[in-house]
Amino acid sequence: MRRIIFLTSALALSACTTTRDVKDYGIQPIDFSGNKNALEEMWIVSKNDYPKYPIDAAKKGISGCVDFSFVINGDGKAQNIQVIKAIPDSTFIQSATKSLKKFRWQPTELNNLRQPAITTLQLDFSTTPVMKVAECIVDDA
Repeated sequence: MRRIIFLTSALALSACTTTRDVKDYGIQPIDFSGNKNALEEMWIVSKNDYPKYPIDAAKKGISGCVDFSFVINGDGKAQNIQVIKAIPDSTFIQSATKSLKKFRWQPTELNNLRQPAITTLQLDFSTTPVMKVAECIVDDA
């Protein structure tokens, strides 16, 4: 009986070790960070979502932004979402992340293979319409 238990345990451990060596042969995303024009030749926004302004921030008149880096996967959804910058601190991160997850992109005719893409997106929060928060403005030079 002990021998059977030992063999079962060895097989289970062996299986775990084998799965670590499996490589992802998926299509690697192209990095379009900082090149919105090139991204738009491959993917276009088909659905966007405006984030909800956090009530506490609105009451206090706080404005800010969240800048993200993420991958548009083959299904046109944001994945591997990372915050690059959040002003002020984490005030708007939760609302902005929830909004970004609702965005959808459609591949263009040039992207019939649905090539994933790495890109960035900034979501702004301002108590005054069309006003940009000075700290959130990215130098395009």
